[in-house]
Amino acid sequence: MSTTRPPRRPDPERQAEEVASSFVDRLGRQNRGEYLWSPEKRISYPLMGDVESTIEELDASLLWAERSGSGIPCILNEEGAVPIVSAPIDAKRYPYPPFSPPYPSPYYPQYAEEAFQELSALGKMILTDPRDVPKMIARPLTKFLTVRFGWIAEHPEFRSLGAAASGQGNNPYLPFTVHTRTSGLRIHYSKTFALNFNTVFGAPTTPLKGWILPGIHKFAGMDSKGRMRYDKGTFSTPPDFSAKLMI
Repeated sequence: MSTTRPPRRPDPERQAEEVASSFVDRLGRQNRGEYLWSPEKRISYPLMGDVESTIEELDASLLWAERSGSGIPCILNEEGAVPIVSAPIDAKRYPYPPFSPPYPSPYYPQYAEEAFQELSALGKMILTDPRDVPKMIARPLTKFLTVRFGWIAEHPEFRSLGAAASGQGNNPYLPFTVHTRTSGLRIHYSKTFALNFNTVFGAPTTPLKGWILPGIHKFAGMDSKGRMRYDKGTFSTPPDFSAKLMI
């Protein structure tokens, strides 16, 4: 008499390493004339769209920096250096937005310098050779993906991003509350493996309740005069479902 074995539980760490390796292997290949972002080469795991978008933006930044002969601005933390994909700088000062070809190389060093000034509140800033960035992000990307795959493993009933049609039990957008010292801020957030604070969480503080996908994030707030304030903390969701920011 045969018995049916229960399905094997996914290993979030193994999945994270596999997907991170795939992403890292792609970075910088555009510089050698390879087109790697066709639909056939998309990551097949669920909930990867936002991560893949960040990787694509980082890849474009690497190409832009390499063509200009410049380094990639990075911030140093306790685990190493983290590349800056984008900073909230007035795009009107540049003839092209940061991620659109034809990558105007004469303007990248100026853009990188302004990114240095904008994000210097987060820590010491350095310029890194674009060729070193893929290896540099492997560990923080794996940590981020481990949290994401860990949530998926705990919710086997999850099938898609159908947040409007699904219950909270399998909704990948998790409730999150932000507290700030300053009232009236518009909160932005970024993934930790590549910094880009253009994503808006909501407004105004404080407190501010919203939704966020599983992962590890940093937060910032924009005041009524358009000035960004950056919090140095890092928050992993789950298990963190709230953040008390020092801004």
